[in-house]
Amino acid sequence: MKQKNENKIILKQWVQVFILLLILATMAFAIWLIVRSVSQDEAQGKELYNYDYNSNISYKVYLKKNQFFTNSYLGMNKQYITSLIDRIEVDTKYNFQSSKDLDYTYSYDLVATAKGTYSESDSKSVEVWSKAYTILPNETKSGTGKTISVNKTVTIDYNKYNEIMTDFRNEFGLSVDARVDVSFKINITGGTKEAENTLQESNVMTLQIPLLKPTIEIKPDYVNHGSETVYETPEDNSDLNIPLLIFGIALLILTLILFKIFAGKLLTTTKKSEYVLKLNKILKEYGDIIAEADNMPDLTKYDLVNIKQFNDLVDIEEELHSPIICNEIREDLESWFLIFHNDTAYRFILKYEDFSHLRRQ
Repeated sequence: MKQKNENKIILKQWVQVFILLLILATMAFAIWLIVRSVSQDEAQGKELYNYDYNSNISYKVYLKKNQFFTNSYLGMNKQYITSLIDRIEVDTKYNFQSSKDLDYTYSYDLVATAKGTYSESDSKSVEVWSKAYTILPNETKSGTGKTISVNKTVTIDYNKYNEIMTDFRNEFGLSVDARVDVSFKINITGGTKEAENTLQESNVMTLQIPLLKPTIEIKPDYVNHGSETVYETPEDNSDLNIPLLIFGIALLILTLILFKIFAGKLLTTTKKSEYVLKLNKILKEYGDIIAEADNMPDLTKYDLVNIKQFNDLVDIEEELHSPIICNEIREDLESWFLIFHNDTAYRFILKYEDFSHLRRQ
């Protein structure tokens, strides 16, 4: 039979697989169109301006008179002997630069916060007390332009905060870890004349200074550089692309329908393919005892016995020494195998419906 038919069916199967892959790709594209039409994408807005900032906090540790150090102060990033510390001078610098003139308002302050933490039995540290002390009161300024610069130098009385935490420890008998955080905070708001209230920038520069220790190491905590681009805020629903959304939904519905149709056809073709492969295998293995016929004899003249397994039909052929007649009843769908003996006809039916493991979902 049917090598030709087998090749034809397998080719048809691969064509359908290819079409299904195209449908799935189109379906993914439709979903992307839908997401694209409803998503908010700031980059789609008009660029208004950009800005960058640089911040820096530095310090000098001034020493009490002593016979060991000839300099009056020590620079940054050293280990300092607590009993020799007289004061700490902190210098804060903040520079803001915009690509366009802005109407702005900014405020800043500098606060020293003394705090104590206690280590519990599970090694978890919890803050048991803190208090903020204003070094620079809050100051607010307004203006117009591209640049903002703030440069402030303050003196931190280290021994004052060390004494505060010493008194706290002695009062409550707690072995606390203590430090004072010196924080410079700046907040900027504003925008252009065409786009007001588009600028919201905040920055905090902190020095963490340990207390109640014989030697200390001061640790800065801040971001010293950053940049941002400000875009025009879309109006309500301006991010919803109605035509794109409708097209995406229509394309998705179409691809779902096509997927169902071609998936069903692929399952049917796969059944046929399995049927043809089985039929060809039988014809090849038992070709010496099978004769293919073009016409179907009149079975009403025989007592018909239906055989469930083809191997049982082969056993009957070996016993009766009668050839097996093969008739294809439905092309690529159903074949009958018959043995005629006297008034009896033995029949085995092979059909594509037998491949139930490939039934449709």
